[in-house]
Amino acid sequence: MAEFIKQSWLFPVIQSIHILGLTVLVGTIGLMDFRLLGIGMRRQAPGDLASGLAPWTSGGLLTVFATGPLLFGSDLARYLHNPAFVLKMGLLAAALAAHFTLHRSAVRDGVMLKPAMQKVAAVVSLVLWSSVVLAGRAIADFDIRVS
Repeated sequence: MAEFIKQSWLFPVIQSIHILGLTVLVGTIGLMDFRLLGIGMRRQAPGDLASGLAPWTSGGLLTVFATGPLLFGSDLARYLHNPAFVLKMGLLAAALAAHFTLHRSAVRDGVMLKPAMQKVAAVVSLVLWSSVVLAGRAIADFDIRVS
């Protein structure tokens, strides 16, 4: 199956769905981060905005988790020897850890972090998720140089 994915039209289709899922995931998290920074949507409480975006964020995360292993499994050697892929996985782990701890605390109703800590959570989130996207984009660049 891996060889079929790698050599057929399926790879670009799965990759496109992966990128769309990542866009939804990072986009909704980014909206929340900008709210925490006081940029836009100031009339909406952070908890309300997070609740409204949660289905979209979860859908993006599920899409990425469903398609990522398919892409990875299609060419293990390619990805395991690609420094951008290794970096992306490390950044993804850090971004998910920050999201499910610091970021969630910043937006949870009834838990009031100081505004400065909310801003720190937002900046950390923006930096980590942007880095995941950039490292993902760099995977193709390193393929060209390594091959």
